[in-house]
Amino acid sequence: MPNETVRWIRGLGAALGVTALLTPVHATAMAVFLLGSGRFDAGGQGGPFRACTADSAVCEGPDVVLMTGSALVVAAGVALAAWAGRRAGGFSRRKPAGFLA
Repeated sequence: MPNETVRWIRGLGAALGVTALLTPVHATAMAVFLLGSGRFDAGGQGGPFRACTADSAVCEGPDVVLMTGSALVVAAGVALAAWAGRRAGGFSRRKPAGFLA
């Protein structure tokens, strides 16, 4: 196999491996995002996740800080997977000397 192909396979494998390891973190962050984006009845009746209705006295939500934090967690995981793939594949930011010259 050519050296370039081995680098691409190694980089892709590292990125997929990191993504697989972070799947529980991403799933939890997505669930937190969905829970934070809803409006809930804060009156204390009907459980903690009762949706706001016409007879609700107090409604809370969406929690923008919680949504932003969970989105940043997912973005950081994606960036970490990309960094691991570049690092394992030996890719650099510099163009080769003869690249499109």
